[in-house]
This record gives sequence, structure tokens and C-alpha cells, in this order.
Amino acid sequence: MQVASQRGKGNVGCVVGLLVVVAAVVVGMKVAPVKVAVAELESFCERQAESASLPRNTDEAIEKAILAKAKDLNLPLKPEDLKVWRDSTTVHVEAKYRVVIELPLYTYNWDVRHNIERVLF
Repeated sequence: MQVASQRGKGNVGCVVGLLVVVAAVVVGMKVAPVKVAVAELESFCERQAESASLPRNTDEAIEKAILAKAKDLNLPLKPEDLKVWRDSTTVHVEAKYRVVIELPLYTYNWDVRHNIERVLF
């Protein structure tokens, strides 16, 4: 009769694997909401650029709407980081800002840039 299999040996691989899964979940919980907010702001900027041909949508009105949306999404977009301008056939929306993501052992600075061009009708 062998008792060697009952010594209480632990599986280090299982513990390490569990730690990796927990770390991935923690990082995902911090990063996913920020990525969703950034994607939502980019989509909003695209919709604003597409509707720029309407008379009520001046460059200033578009800037104001984008800044309000960024504030609602808790994104650090400042007026000096947003540019909206038109040339004869195109509206341009450019936004540059930095999102700071605080992770347990690391702070990640994500430089975000939205550069959108839409044809005016």
C-alpha cells in the first residue's frame, strides 16, 4: 500500500492559473468600461460629423455636443483638445485626449485620437 499520493502535495500550476484568471478579471473590469466609453464617444463624433450639413449644426454646436457627451461618459476631453472645422466639401472632427487607467500595480496612460472626416452634402 502506497501512501505517497496522500502527502498533501499542492498543485502550484493550479494556484498560478487561478491567480492569472483573477488578474485578467480585475484588469478587464477596469479596462472594459473605458474602452466602451471611448468607442461610444467616437461613434457619437461620427454621427455629429454626418449631420453637419444640417443648418442648425454649426461647428460650435458640434463641439458643444461632443464635449457634453464626453462629460457624460466621464472622459477627460477638454475644449482645447477638440477641433471641428470645415472646408468646401468636408467636415473634420479631431479629438485628442489621454485616459488614465489605474490598475492595481500599474497606471496605464492611453492616448486616444479620433480623426473623423465626412463629406458635406
